[in-house]
Amino acid sequence: MDRLFSRTLLVCLLAFGAPFHPVAQESGEVADAPDVVLSSGSRGGGYWNAAKRLQSAAEKKAGLAVEVLPSTGSLENLELTLDENSPVNLAFTQADAAQYYLDGHPEQIEKLDLLENIGQECVFIITGGDSKIRNEKDLHDAADLRIGISSPTSGVAVTFQYMASGIPGMDDISVVYGDTLAAMQQLDSPDSTVDAVMVVHRPRERSPEVSHALENSDRYRFVELNDNLFLQSLWNGSKIYRTMNLAMPEPNKPVKTLCMRGVLLANKLKLTTEQRNKLSDLVLYHWMEIYPTR
Repeated sequence: MDRLFSRTLLVCLLAFGAPFHPVAQESGEVADAPDVVLSSGSRGGGYWNAAKRLQSAAEKKAGLAVEVLPSTGSLENLELTLDENSPVNLAFTQADAAQYYLDGHPEQIEKLDLLENIGQECVFIITGGDSKIRNEKDLHDAADLRIGISSPTSGVAVTFQYMASGIPGMDDISVVYGDTLAAMQQLDSPDSTVDAVMVVHRPRERSPEVSHALENSDRYRFVELNDNLFLQSLWNGSKIYRTMNLAMPEPNKPVKTLCMRGVLLANKLKLTTEQRNKLSDLVLYHWMEIYPTR
C-alpha cells in the first residue's frame, strides 16, 4: 500500500517542526510514469546542489532514476509540478512562495504532498555603506526606492511581494529585475539603477552577492529586518517569517534578518505507487545525505 498520505498543504506547511513522513493511503493509481523529474533552481544554487545530491542518493540507495531540471526559482518549480503537461513531479520551493501560489490556485492543493522540510531560507537585503536604509522602517519611509531582484519568477520576488504586502508603504518600492551582483557593484555609483539588492538562500550559504558584501564590508551594509512588522501567516495561523541573527565570518557583525522554511513538494498524481514509496524511504532514511544541516 502507498506510504504517502493524500494530504493538503494546509496540513503539511506547519510551523518549523519535525518533518512529515506520510506512510499510507492510496488516492488512485496512475499509469506507468516516466522517471522522476525534479525542478530545482538555477545551476550551482542551493536547491540545484541539493537536487544533484538527491539524484545521486536516489540512484544508489533506492534504485530510482531522477532527472534534475534547472529553473528560475520557486514559482516556476510549482507551476511545472502542477502543470499536467509537464513531466516535472517534484519541486523545491519556499513556504511563502507555496502560500502565494496556492492563494491564487486553491484547487491545486489536493495534488500536493510534502515530502520533506528542507530547512531555513533567509532574506539578505544589501545596500551601500553610505545608504540611509538601515532597517525595515527605513524601507517603509524611503521615497522612490529601487530594489534589485534576479527574476520575477524567483522565490526572491515572491518573498519581496509578501514583505511589501505586510508593511503599508512598501508597495511603492520599484523592483528592477536582472543581474543582482552586477547591480550591487554599482551601488556606490550615481548611475546605479538600484538602491539595494535582495537575495534569499540558506543561512550558511554564501551567494556571490553576500560574499561580495562580506569581503567589502566598508562599502556595503545588510539591512536589518524584524518580524514584528511582518504579520502574514499561513492559513493554519503559523507565521511565515521569523527573525534570526545570523553569524557571519569575522570581523563582520551578525546579520539580523527574516527566514522562512523551504520544502520539497510532490505532485502525487504524477507518481506511481512504487515511485512514491521509494521517495518516502529515501527522505526518511537518507535525508541528511541530501540536505545536511551544515
